[in-house]
Amino acid sequence: MTRTALEALEAARATLRRAELRAGVRSSTTSAPDVEEADRPLGAILDGGRLPVGAASVIQGSTSLLLALLAQSQRSSGWVAVVGAPSLGYLAAAQAGISLERLAVIPHAGEDPAGVVAALLDGMRYVVVGPATALSTSERRRLLARARERGVGLVSTREWEQAAVRLDVEAHRWSGVDRGSAYLRRCELEVARTIRGTTDRWTLTLSNGEGPHGLVEPGNARLRQASGSAPLRLVV
Repeated sequence: MTRTALEALEAARATLRRAELRAGVRSSTTSAPDVEEADRPLGAILDGGRLPVGAASVIQGSTSLLLALLAQSQRSSGWVAVVGAPSLGYLAAAQAGISLERLAVIPHAGEDPAGVVAALLDGMRYVVVGPATALSTSERRRLLARARERGVGLVSTREWEQAAVRLDVEAHRWSGVDRGSAYLRRCELEVARTIRGTTDRWTLTLSNGEGPHGLVEPGNARLRQASGSAPLRLVV
């Protein structure tokens, strides 16, 4: 089975699991006995395996999670633009697996941030709206309509009305300094995910893995979950 087919299959299984939880067919608190943990791609946290296009997403509380999901969604041909996030670095983006050849960074949007975002929606696959991009409610509404028309994914680090998916990082736990050769090797995130008005919680672990200098090796994202157990655990 190809990688694309496997990701589609795992995304479908994740969608079915959420439907079973809502219907009460599957318990979110009772673990199934003797169920072997399965490795699942990072995209399993999202319907379709990647950030939605023609819609808005909100990712708050973790730049590392934002970059990891952008890398997963960018794939081999998509262009990504980041507007109004002056603290975002190219090294962090590269470590997360984002292709710098297809990344545009505009640290400051100037006096017409809505115009800058609108222009980027005409040529990018994903446009990230950072915290330094001030937009009014009416401007966000117009930009979302434009994204839907162009089939582009809007990703915001702040509130955005009618967002298709919200990922709110509620807590961080770092580890690895003492035994990680002076590197923070792992960060465990508690994430509340909201899709179509339904919120569930995931435990995500961002790990620097075995790459040179402790950097993340692109494509090492895996989800480990015992079927029927909660919360979900993601290892990146």
